[in-house]
Amino acid sequence: MNSGALNNAVIVTMNPGRDLLARGGIVWEDGRIVFVGPSDEAGRAAGDRGLRPQDLHGAVVFPGLVNTHTHLFQNLLKGLGADLNLEDWWPQTIKPAAVCIEERHARAAAAGGMLEAIRSGTTTLVDYMYALPDRGLSDVVIEQGLQTGIRLVYARGFRNTGAQHGFPVQLIEQTDDVFEDVLRLRRQYEKPDGMVRLRVAPAAIWALDGQGLRDTRGFADETGIPLTMHMYETDTDNVVCRERYGAVDALATFEEAGFLGPDLMAVHVVAVGDRELDAFSRQGVSVSHNPVANMYLASGTAPVPDMLARGMQVGLGTDGAASNNGLDMLETLKTTALLHKVTTGDPTAMTAGRVLEMATIGGARALGMDGSIGSLEVGKKADLFVLNPACHGKSCPVHHPVATLVYSCGQDAVEKVVIEGRTILDKGVFLFQDEEQVCRTQQEMAVDLVRSADYPADFLAPSEI
Repeated sequence: MNSGALNNAVIVTMNPGRDLLARGGIVWEDGRIVFVGPSDEAGRAAGDRGLRPQDLHGAVVFPGLVNTHTHLFQNLLKGLGADLNLEDWWPQTIKPAAVCIEERHARAAAAGGMLEAIRSGTTTLVDYMYALPDRGLSDVVIEQGLQTGIRLVYARGFRNTGAQHGFPVQLIEQTDDVFEDVLRLRRQYEKPDGMVRLRVAPAAIWALDGQGLRDTRGFADETGIPLTMHMYETDTDNVVCRERYGAVDALATFEEAGFLGPDLMAVHVVAVGDRELDAFSRQGVSVSHNPVANMYLASGTAPVPDMLARGMQVGLGTDGAASNNGLDMLETLKTTALLHKVTTGDPTAMTAGRVLEMATIGGARALGMDGSIGSLEVGKKADLFVLNPACHGKSCPVHHPVATLVYSCGQDAVEKVVIEGRTILDKGVFLFQDEEQVCRTQQEMAVDLVRSADYPADFLAPSEI
């Protein structure tokens, strides 16, 4: 049933007026919101449609959170590769597993990661899947998303070069083959007004040759399938473009290929200055900010306040569990706020309201999906979660619901999650998934994958604590 109603709640709408209803209700029908407003009117609107609203007794309703970047397969690698920088972390932690991942691993990781994400109020997830020794793994992840009920943006990752620099040949593909596969996935899974969207996701500038970069831009222009790519996570982008291509820097390479544009969501964007930000702003490039992963790998701090001051669209992401150790967007909210306060020395540089904006309507805008998700407004998808802070010591007492969400909430306070009008989590329990079984299977597959991969023994069992 994709119709329902909630009443006697605090409604944080994130609409253009940023209206907060102290005693309101929301009604949805066939997966779309048909009413948001005062409680007495909400009761009548529900009754007119034959719906009996659930009384939330003052709990808080938020728009579903939008995680603009993760790698679900990494859910099997939590806890590995701690205390490394990016350049050491990838070959030591990711490379051994990425070349031997199979369907059973991908399915278990996706199932576990999606449930973990939903528990923190996430209703839309971007999975940037680049560990594809078998192309059929794309189908496994997408079908798991459909089964779980999460809104999925599947970013089909790839690289077309790198064997000469030590990248596994199993992960290197011809761009024409990649584009053919993306079109196949779109035909099979991307339905009008559906739960799955496709993106093309080259791994990074150092994973494409010059022709591959131009071809990728041409494919996006021809098909209308948008792009996402890791960009400027460290200064490696600039180093590679100078050494391999003889370019002034990475920006010159991107601009020569015509790669930048409003259909591109750049991930990380840490090692940048005014020149890069001005170009991104001018070209309408959006950004996925992943603060926990950037801190975990000591990559640096993305200049998000400067991006927002330029009017750029910025969403939040967790990144993969191997560089975050979780897909908890509530943790990401707090980390984002605190990181930019301490980096700038200004407590107003990143407010609770601004962080929530990036996690909801800002993330939706970064994905070009703000017409259907990101806020609680009539006509939009019924993607929402209910927070009941009164029952949980960490989040109680409440003076302002947005400050409570950002600074003092944990997953235990998320009682209900609705996606496309369908209740996925209710009273803290998944309605269509056996969470305990999903976790058991994920543990078994994590052990199986690590045993299959070529990890040195001392990497898996450190001799020092």
